[in-house]
Amino acid sequence: MLGSRVVWDERNNLYLEVLRLASELSPRAIVIENVPGLLTLGGGAYLRAILEGLNERGYRAACAELLAASYGAPQMRWRLIIVAWRRDLDIPAGYGFPAPSHGRSRIGDLLPNVTISAAEIAGFVTTREALGDLPPIQAGEQVEEYAGTPAGAYQLAMREGLTTELFNHYAAKLTEANLARLSLLKPGQDWRDLPHDMLPPGMQRALRKDHTRRYRRMTWDGIPRSVVTRFRDPKTGEYTHPDQDRTISIREAARLQGFPDRFVFHGTRSSQYEQVGNAVPVPLAQAIAKDVLNCLNGALGKRLEQPFRRRPVQDIGMHGELVEQGVLI
Repeated sequence: MLGSRVVWDERNNLYLEVLRLASELSPRAIVIENVPGLLTLGGGAYLRAILEGLNERGYRAACAELLAASYGAPQMRWRLIIVAWRRDLDIPAGYGFPAPSHGRSRIGDLLPNVTISAAEIAGFVTTREALGDLPPIQAGEQVEEYAGTPAGAYQLAMREGLTTELFNHYAAKLTEANLARLSLLKPGQDWRDLPHDMLPPGMQRALRKDHTRRYRRMTWDGIPRSVVTRFRDPKTGEYTHPDQDRTISIREAARLQGFPDRFVFHGTRSSQYEQVGNAVPVPLAQAIAKDVLNCLNGALGKRLEQPFRRRPVQDIGMHGELVEQGVLI
């Protein structure tokens, strides 16, 4: 629904289609997922237009930033979620946002693009817990059978219903120059740890404080970064395997998004990268869907409370709802 963070991108107006469908279909509940940048796009005008549009169509809506890792996805992926209830249901704005199931933080305790302490990520699914059982492969290679047994709850869940066959475990082919770069990097290291003459020409002019995750090698005990469509390219970010000289495979990225191994991606390889990178993390989507269903069945959970307490958002109230001069609208 949101394009690039420039107001003239025509994709930024796709929210009008959501409002059109709300008018035509009048569903009991509406859930909108987007990037946190929607909060500030156009000075907050787009978010306000969405919430006002839902209100005008008979809905009570609220929004909050949710972290996928807090719901069991092994990934530090933030999403802005809007949940709206048709007014005749008498469900106040702020319901339908599930309490985190992993870690110790509540909604609003953590922030995107702000360092999170080791204590705060304790309980999140790590790289090893997510990927440690998948067989080794080389760049440009695909392996179609498991080589070991699953260890831990996450790996067992990912392999449920399968025996030996492994799908989409393909790692992108890399240039000799990139393979040479990766061979020098230890877990947690990035482009700043490479010899200057081995860097791509453009990065040789970069400031060391910039692009801090380019070419970074993942760590087994860390929490993977947000998966993007370009995870095949080590220059894009922290997508290099913890101890193999390659970027993560399509299957490994799919696991970070919470897709079980039995979910097979089809189409060209480029299409598969886009399908995985553009997806909403499955555990996050499941948690929201379960909470919304419970509300529709009369079992309201806990209402949002000050989801933006650490970084206030203009015109957003204590339950994530739109307010005007302190009055709910």
